[in-house]
Amino acid sequence: MRASNTYMAVVSAAVFLTLPLGCGGGTDDGPPQQDDVESRRPGESLDTVESRWRRAFKDKPTGITSTVELSGSSIVLTTKGQAQVDAPGVLVPAPAFSSNQRSVFFANAQVGSQTGLLVLEGPQIQFTTGTLGSVDVNSATARTQPPSGGATPVVALTTQDNVSDASPTATFPEDWGGTDKSLFFADAAVIHASNLTLTGFTRGLLITSTGNTPITGSVTVSAADRLYWDSKSVIQVATSTVLSPAFALGGEVESGALDSPELAASSQAPSMIKGKQAQVTLSPGKVRSVGSFQLTQGVTQQGGMLQPADVELAYDTTPVTVKKDQRVLIPVVFREKSLKGDAVLSALQVTGSGKDAVSVPLDSVESYLESLWAKAGQAGIGAPFLAIALAPLSPFIALGEALGCLFSTCPRAFPIWVETGKVERFHIIVQGKVAPGTYEATVTLVGHNYTAQSIPVSFTVTE
Repeated sequence: MRASNTYMAVVSAAVFLTLPLGCGGGTDDGPPQQDDVESRRPGESLDTVESRWRRAFKDKPTGITSTVELSGSSIVLTTKGQAQVDAPGVLVPAPAFSSNQRSVFFANAQVGSQTGLLVLEGPQIQFTTGTLGSVDVNSATARTQPPSGGATPVVALTTQDNVSDASPTATFPEDWGGTDKSLFFADAAVIHASNLTLTGFTRGLLITSTGNTPITGSVTVSAADRLYWDSKSVIQVATSTVLSPAFALGGEVESGALDSPELAASSQAPSMIKGKQAQVTLSPGKVRSVGSFQLTQGVTQQGGMLQPADVELAYDTTPVTVKKDQRVLIPVVFREKSLKGDAVLSALQVTGSGKDAVSVPLDSVESYLESLWAKAGQAGIGAPFLAIALAPLSPFIALGEALGCLFSTCPRAFPIWVETGKVERFHIIVQGKVAPGTYEATVTLVGHNYTAQSIPVSFTVTE
C-alpha cells in the first residue's frame, strides 16, 4: 500500500464525504420533457421533483463562453489538468522530512541498457534535453520575482498524485539512510519521459534487480513512466500551457481583461475566475487562455461575485417528531438553475425557539478551488477573493455525529459553492437535545450572489 504525506487527510475526507449515500433522491432516467424545468408542483414528491430537475439539466452546457488575459506579480492556477513539460527546466524536490534530504525517484527508468529505479538527490536538478512528456498538474504559479536562489522568474508546476498502485520498493545502501522512507511517503506523478538528460544532482543511484549502480555528473533517461517526490516539490519552466477540464485562477492581478459576450464590460480585471474546458498558458507574471473556455464564476477586484446565480429549493413543511437524545433528518432538494454561474454561500443562519436543536452540515468546495486559497495564502498573496470564507459557516456535524454515520443514515451536506446547473439534496438535522416540547426554527441560506432562501422547520421533542 502506497502511503503519501496526504494519506491521512484523504482517508478522513473520504470517510466523511462518501458516506452520505442512500439518503433518498430521484434518478434522471428518461428523455427530457418540456416542463421538467418547472418548479415543484402541488403534491409532487421530493424524489420526483429531483428526478425531473436532473432531466431538465442533463447534458446541458454550463458557464458562459469567455477568454482571459491577465498580468500581475503573482498568479496561481490550480486544476486537475495536464501539461507538456519539455527541456529546459529544473526539478526542485522538497524535503520529505526535517533532515532536508531532497530526493526524486524515476520508476521504470531506462538508463543505457539497464532498467530500474533511478534516485537523484539535490536541491535543484536540471533537465537540459528531452522531455518529461505529459504530466498531471495540480497547480502552476507564475511570478515576476524569481524563486529563492534563482536567476530569472519562472513558472512553477506542482504535480498531481493520480497513481493508485503501490510505490516501488528497493534496497538502498547504508549510506543512503532515510531514502527508503522518502520513497514510501512520496507522492507520485505519471510522466512520459523520453531522452531526458539530468544534471546538477549531488548524488545518484540506479537500483535494478541485479544490483546498484552509482550515477555521477549527468544521466540520460531513455524512458520512465513515474516520478515520485514530496507533494511540495515543483517543476520550474519558462512557460507552460495547462489543459484543464476544470480550474481556478487568481492572485495579485494588476491588469488585463476577462471577455465574454455575456459579461458587462468592466475596467477592473478580476482577482479570481473559475471555469471549465480551458487551455491556459502561463509565463512569469502573465496568463492567457488559448481560445475560449466556460467561465462558471469570478470575483472582482472589489471582492464581488461576477456571475449572479439562481438557487431554488424544494422541501416539505410537515412537522416532525424526534425522541429526546435522538435525531431526524429533513431532506431538501436544491438546484442552481441559471446554468451560467456558481452559487456561493455567504452565511447560514438558524433562528427561532428551536434553533439549538437544528443544524445543517456544510460541504467543502472542489479540491482545486481549496488548493487556490491555500497556495495563494502560502505565497503571501493579498486579494479580495481570499476573503470568501471556505470554513464551515454554521454548526457542522460534530465528531460523534460523523462517526455515528458509519452505522446509520448520514445527512447530506449543502455545498458552500453550488456548481452551476447542479441538482442535489441536503439534510437539515433536528436533534432531541432540548427539553420536550414543540418548537419552530428557520434555516436561512444567505448567498453572496443569490437571493437568500429560508426553510421553516417545525418539530416536537418527546421523551
